[in-house]
Amino acid sequence: MWLRSLVSFYCTSVKSVKMSKIPDPKKMLIREQVAASIAALTAEEKKRQSDIVYNKITNHPYYKSANRIAIFMSTDQEINTMPIISHIKAKGGKAFVPQYAGGQMRMLELEAGDEDNMPLTRHGIAQHSKDIQREDALSQGLDLIIAPGVAFTKNGGRLGHGGGYYDKYIANLRANPATAPKVLAVGFKCQVLDEVPMNESDQIIDGVICAED
Repeated sequence: MWLRSLVSFYCTSVKSVKMSKIPDPKKMLIREQVAASIAALTAEEKKRQSDIVYNKITNHPYYKSANRIAIFMSTDQEINTMPIISHIKAKGGKAFVPQYAGGQMRMLELEAGDEDNMPLTRHGIAQHSKDIQREDALSQGLDLIIAPGVAFTKNGGRLGHGGGYYDKYIANLRANPATAPKVLAVGFKCQVLDEVPMNESDQIIDGVICAED
């Protein structure tokens, strides 16, 4: 009897885990639609919008008061973050960027010259190599996270790429509200929607910075 109950519990648990990993069709559709919209942007339009976002983020009060800032190494399908990274360093701050390894995401300090020597992941994202030693942002905490994503809403909704890395990272930091950093996202205009599907593990962000006419 006990064995049957244990087997039944195990099977139910496995089924539950498998069910939780089934992609949300609504999220998948939005990811496809937004990807198509970004692909339709010219290089000139991407630069125009990236320049506007740069000016907005560097003048934002959350950014101005932040010294330790997590940001991401952008691809050509995202707002160009390199000018923002340069600004962080120029103002005397520290920039930390994601390193994905073993199903985990860490934020490691971006030291001088790192940008030119970082290998690409299979998704085309530049990151520190596994054997390099850099300060982990969690050693002294963060003031601000500038997050990527697929789609956002002006009231704090965020739809990521599906890995859940940022949601887990932000949730961990928010476990201590007294030291939790602010979270801003940056994106093209086509990435800001009226609504995005979210579940209990998706984290609300503090704002989205985009280019608006």
